[in-house]
Parts: sequence; C-alpha cells; structure tokens
Amino acid sequence: MTFNWFDRFSDWNPQVFRELKGRLKQRNVILAIVGSLTTQLLVLMYFWNVLPVARSTEPNTDANDLYIKYNTYCTGKGSYRSFQCLYDAVGNPQVNWQNWWSDLFQTLSWALPCVLLVAGVYLLIGDLGKEERRGTLNFIRLSPQTSQSILLGKLLGVPAIPYLAVSLAVPLHLMAAKGASVSIVNTLSVYLLTAAACAFVYSAALLYALMGGFQGWIGAIAIVMGYMSFFQVLLVSPDWQMQWFHLSIGHYDDFGLVLALLTLGTGAYWLWQAANRRFRNPNVTLLSKSQSYRMTLCFEIWLLGFVFREMKAYDHPFGYLIALGFFNLLWFAVLLAALTPQRQMLLDWARYRRERVVSAKQFWSRSIVNDLVWGEKSPMLVAIAVNLLIAFAVVLPWMLTWGNASNPLQGFAVILLGATYTLICAAIAQLMMFMKSQKRAIWAAGTIAAVTILPPVVLGFLQLYPDKAPLAWLFSVGAFSVLQSSISMTTVFTAFLGHLGILSLLSLRLTRQLQRAGASETKALMAASKA
Repeated sequence: MTFNWFDRFSDWNPQVFRELKGRLKQRNVILAIVGSLTTQLLVLMYFWNVLPVARSTEPNTDANDLYIKYNTYCTGKGSYRSFQCLYDAVGNPQVNWQNWWSDLFQTLSWALPCVLLVAGVYLLIGDLGKEERRGTLNFIRLSPQTSQSILLGKLLGVPAIPYLAVSLAVPLHLMAAKGASVSIVNTLSVYLLTAAACAFVYSAALLYALMGGFQGWIGAIAIVMGYMSFFQVLLVSPDWQMQWFHLSIGHYDDFGLVLALLTLGTGAYWLWQAANRRFRNPNVTLLSKSQSYRMTLCFEIWLLGFVFREMKAYDHPFGYLIALGFFNLLWFAVLLAALTPQRQMLLDWARYRRERVVSAKQFWSRSIVNDLVWGEKSPMLVAIAVNLLIAFAVVLPWMLTWGNASNPLQGFAVILLGATYTLICAAIAQLMMFMKSQKRAIWAAGTIAAVTILPPVVLGFLQLYPDKAPLAWLFSVGAFSVLQSSISMTTVFTAFLGHLGILSLLSLRLTRQLQRAGASETKALMAASKA
C-alpha cells in the first residue's frame, strides 16, 4: 500500500512511476527527512547564536563585556551591520527580529536552489551513465513512450530525494519570509526562479549526459563554481547598473523577474529540444539548421538588449561591439559543435547529391542551395553563414544609432572580418570532421583552438604588435585591437580579400572531397549489389 499513489502517475508518465518507485525507498526517504531537518536545525542554531546575549544587571567593570554592546541585530545607533545594543530593565537585549528573519530568508533563498541544482545535476548525469553502462538506455528508447515523455520522467523522478529534502525546508522559508515582512510576490519569485533555473540546468545536464559525459561530479562542480561566480557578480555589480533596452533591471523588480524567467525559460526550451533530438537519434546533429536560425535570433536580441542604450557624447559604442563580438565568438563555437554532421552523414549526403545531379553533370545545382540551408545531413558552412547574416541583421539597427559617438565603418569592418574568420573556422572544422580518424572531433577542436590562440601568441612573441603589423593581426582573432584605432580602409580591404581567398580554398577542397566521397560510396554500393 506504500506506493499505491504512484499508480496515478503510471498512466500519465510511466517513466516517472519507474523512477519514483526505484528511488523513494524507505531508507532513502528517512535519510532525506533526517538530513533536511538536521540541516534546518543547525542553520537555526547558528542564527540563534549570533543574536546579542543578555547583560547582567549587576555592576561589571570587566572590559571584555564591551563587545556585547554592538551587534548586527541590535536596535540602537550604529553603522552598517553594527548597531548599539539596548537592554531592558532585566538585561535582555532589544532584538531587530525583522533583520534576523530577513537574513535567514536570504540564506535559505540561496541555499535551497543550490541544493536542488547541485544534487539534481549529479543524479541526472549519474543515472543516464548507469543506464548506458547497463544497456537499458537503448531499451528505453524502444519503448512506446515518446522521447519527451521519457526525458520528462527523468527530470521529475531522478531528483526525487532532493525534491523531498528541499520541500521539507519550505515551511521554515515561508516562516522566515513572514517574519521579515517579505511580500508574497517576492517570496513566489524565489520559487519561480528556482523552478526556471532547475529546468535550465537539468536540461543542460541531460544534454551533457546524452553527449557522452557520464561523470556526475564534473557537472556538480561546474554548477557550484557557476553559482558562486554568479553570487560574486551580484555582490560587486549592483543590479541598478544593469539595463536591458533602456530599462533598468534593478529599478523595476517585476521587469527583472520577467527577464530572468524569460532568459531561463528560453534557454531551457532550446536545451530541451537538443536533448530530445539527441535522445531520439544519437547520430544526428544536436540542432537542425532551422532550429539554429531561431536560436541565433533569440540569442542576438537578448544580447543586444544589454548594450542598446542612448548614446552620450562620452560613450564609445565600439567597446560594446567588441563585447558583443566576444560573446558571439563563444556562441558560434557552440553552433559549430551543434551543427557539424558526422562523417557517415556527410558520406550519405554526398552519395545522395551525386545520384540526384548525375544527369546535370555538375555537383552544384539549384536544388542544393535549399539542401545546404535546411538539410539535415548537408555540410554546415552555409548554415553558419545564414546565422551570421541573422546576427548582423539584429546588430545593424543599433549601429545606425551611433551617430558621432563612434565611427560606424570600424564597426562594419569588425563584423565583416569577424564573419569571414568564423566561416574559415567552420570550413576547417568541417574538413577535420570529414577525416577517417576516429578522433576527428579532437582534431577539429584542437585545430580550431590552434587557429584561434596561436596567431596572437606568435605575433606577440615576435614583437609584431598591432601598430607595427596591422595586416597580420587582421588575420587573427585579435583583429579588434587593430580596428579600434585609426587604420586605412585599404589595409582592411586587403585583409578581407585574404579572408575570402582562404575561405574559397577551403570550400573548394571540401567540395572536391565530397565529390570523391560520393563517387566512392556509389561505386561501393553498386559493387555490393552486383555481388
């Protein structure tokens, strides 16, 4: 009778029933309850011990007694976080209980989400790794359940014990909110943000595990480091200094909450789409080309909001553009990994193209454009170019508002050279992924890292600084260091032509490799059919 209530879930999501039945054992439940209540007791004991202590009513000349006259939770005069203690007739201190409950509320508001995120990520990654080692993951794929139903069951069922432990601390959290006079909206916002953060991080954990990362402790450490870094950023950078499309996030609490929920929700959606796609077929790319276009549009609009502001005479928008370029560099590195098809997919596509255009006697035809832009198995070079056009289309209206604050030609030069540099990296990555080596992914990542890091290092070692060799620096990721100063457009145009030349050579080599691969695959299939 203990698990009869699980039957209600069996029809809605059998995977949830399977996970909960396997994890909510009596021993696990008891440990979660005892651990949660013990931790809450320790937290309360700590906060109780930092309260001001009572003072003896008898005369006391001991100098050591002076330290009790100031405390964080006293009610007298004082400076930041240190106030003079006032006592009643019997020596009991007057305590600012609202501040005490407020500190307890904030502590729980940060600690409870951290427990959910760290423990949930560790359990999710470890669970998928265990399923893969046992061979039951493929068995689950063959079940009549949809892939979304299975993954949703994992998200809801695998972290069941952390859910239970944290839920037991919710009454104390609500009590602290009431004692601190925190509004219902602010209290609910903590739970909404926690749910959105869990959806985002758990989806990322599923995707990481489905890509072959089965070390749960790596994910847990990454979450702890990210959580601590985010906390430090909030401490050193007050929220009232942040804006999004002219709206100050700190001055509009409701807008800041909506923006955070929108960011986490959108990120969770796309991570969920990638994980769902990967679960259905481990051999396909993480994203389809159409999904990448929509993702890039969402990312660019979100990113532009933090730099889109009214330009003053002292503003230098070129610096904001460099910041956008840095984050876009990271973004397109992610797109390269998500859109690059595996070797077998390219071989299948090359054979398909050869069979389709054999009558036209040319590899490139009108129909191939549609295939390169939208096709699942085609090379990703054209898709990266489309994503670059989307990014440029989003940034262009902002650049037109610069006026006299900065030279727009510098901005266009950064975008132009950055786009061609990204396409060169994409072509190199595609060529590396077409190798016959089993470690082609490592080769691709290593080559891109070398192309990105080595040129600035070598130029710096040779003491060829941007002011001495601007043309050489325009062929590296450090081109912005040249373009932010005065430089002739002739040098920029020469570098652009050089980028186009390198890109053309790489594209030509990729085309020839695909042609040869398509011919070889067709001959192999014909020989096999004759045999």
